[in-house]
Amino acid sequence: MTQALLLREVPSRSWSDFHLRGLRSRVPHESAVIERWSRALALGARRELPDSEEHLTRGEPLRLRTEQTAVVSGVGGSILEQATSLVAPRNYVLLVSDPHGTVVSVSGGGEFAPDARRVRLIDGADWSEASRGTNAIGTAIAEGRPVFVRGTAHYARQFHDLVCYAAPVFDADGSLVAVLDATSRFAMADDSVGHAIIEAARALEHALRTRAYATAGLAVTRTLARSLDRMAGAALLVEAPGRVARMNVAARVSLRAPAEAGVEAVLGVTFGALREEARSPSPGGLPVSTASGAQRARVEPIEALDGRLLSLLVFLEDGGARLTGGRAGGAPPLAPAPVDPFAAVFAEDPTLQRAVAWARRLAPSRLPIMLLAETGGGKELFARAIHAASPRANGPFRAINCGSLSASLLESELFGYGPAAFTGAERRGREGLFAVASGGTLFLDEVAEMPPPMQAALLRVLEDGSYQRVGETTVQRADVRIVCATCRDLDALVAAGSFRKDLYYRLHGARVALPPLRERTDILALARHVLGVLAAANHRVPTPAFSREVEAVLVQHPWPGNVRELRSVLEVALVLAGDALTLTPDHLPPELATSVFPASSSELVHAEGSAVRRVLAEVAGNVSLAAARLGVARSTLYRMMRRHGVRGSD
Repeated sequence: MTQALLLREVPSRSWSDFHLRGLRSRVPHESAVIERWSRALALGARRELPDSEEHLTRGEPLRLRTEQTAVVSGVGGSILEQATSLVAPRNYVLLVSDPHGTVVSVSGGGEFAPDARRVRLIDGADWSEASRGTNAIGTAIAEGRPVFVRGTAHYARQFHDLVCYAAPVFDADGSLVAVLDATSRFAMADDSVGHAIIEAARALEHALRTRAYATAGLAVTRTLARSLDRMAGAALLVEAPGRVARMNVAARVSLRAPAEAGVEAVLGVTFGALREEARSPSPGGLPVSTASGAQRARVEPIEALDGRLLSLLVFLEDGGARLTGGRAGGAPPLAPAPVDPFAAVFAEDPTLQRAVAWARRLAPSRLPIMLLAETGGGKELFARAIHAASPRANGPFRAINCGSLSASLLESELFGYGPAAFTGAERRGREGLFAVASGGTLFLDEVAEMPPPMQAALLRVLEDGSYQRVGETTVQRADVRIVCATCRDLDALVAAGSFRKDLYYRLHGARVALPPLRERTDILALARHVLGVLAAANHRVPTPAFSREVEAVLVQHPWPGNVRELRSVLEVALVLAGDALTLTPDHLPPELATSVFPASSSELVHAEGSAVRRVLAEVAGNVSLAAARLGVARSTLYRMMRRHGVRGSD
């Protein structure tokens, strides 16, 4: 992550000179502040803000924004909880905003909480530079880097008694997904809080990268490592927004760059320039400047099955060498290997193999497909594979959970809405997912939860491709392939009248049933596969092995959460194992073992107690953080602590 921009407090007269007389300062740190004030002025920000509900987003629009950032809380819930536990005792409020500066989550605050509400540090508040002027959230979005804003460096007078520390959070492809911010009274200023926010943002980005690599499958991560290690010339793996994640031996020797270095420091070019080179290669390669002198780079993108950019492979040659044909002093360039669209679906179980074979046959057709699987069974992964194996593979893939939205919100999300369709609607209206996914695939998860009117609308789209945006009468057309999924018993729902019979029969002929994990015969093989993906994503070499006791737990556990639960268990095990080469029951979430073996087993009781004591020691007795790390509820951890006579700090 780029170094933080520090905007220190300035004399009050500098603020007055700028706003009332248009004067500028020549003092370096004041000039840095005034440069940002000038941008806010050009955006139309006001120096005096009314004490009103202006710049607030409420209702369904706020819910939409919250759902758009849900991936951050989904993969980084424990990180956000840890950050809150750190800043709240210091009377800081922790904020999460969307990429546009709208606050979607607020926690902590302590004694500062009432003041935070007074200055609109609340859900739905717009903290973009256009609305609030220079501030940590808005300026971090504008600058694309962490920003510390102290006291009078804020553009608007109402915020001069605040101190704010913010850091952007980027997804694996380099796109901004959220901003993390800690704010308090200026009297509580402490730059160590800012550095903690930066570290939390880095941890969130790491979690997002791990998630992205996991969706790509073990084949991709193995290819990355193999490609780097077998190149005789210098090769690097670069992740967004410019982090050099890995170098082979030749690169470490010739570039003399520190671990986790930025690509601009190593190659003298930006991540954006490398990304453009991957999209449109230059004749002879991209010129770069390294510690070894002028060189040229050939760049190859590494993408997930859904087309998202995960990272860039950069191969270096001396400035005079051409990158077409043979590679001077090294192996020939690697030709991209054909990728099996279903490679990410691990299937050594015969029932699942039959489901994959059936899905392969259906994928090239125009038929809508329904996936039948329990929660956590990998429905979306299967849907993405079907999309990738279809003639629409180069088109967009969009997914929505029909059970997580109200009927009205689901309608506007799917079909879009016209201008002034409802209070808070965007002025020019908004396209829905059917329009956005045109030419591609739309995945409707939990379709059985769709209300009857929406079922009728879906049937109409399936029949002739027609729909209407909310608040409009004009008929729109959608060229979208539908893949939907449910964990419900559709036959029973049709009999009860809660699922339309005509829609049921429209989907009936193209159903793919996925077995639950407890019925699969490849649980251990799948667990080794998932562990390998997680270890590779965390640059953990070699991948730990399973002890016999752990294998027994994995086979006998009923897995109510299916593959999603298995992945979560193995993530916890990797954390608890540290550098251990073998995973033992001591590394598993205690409740997993107790679900298989009697709690009276002295060996198991000892392992559970050891795990509880060790994790609590690692987090200085913080029960909330220990529960998150162990993957259990706080109430469960308290019971375990009482059972073993262990005390915590909260």
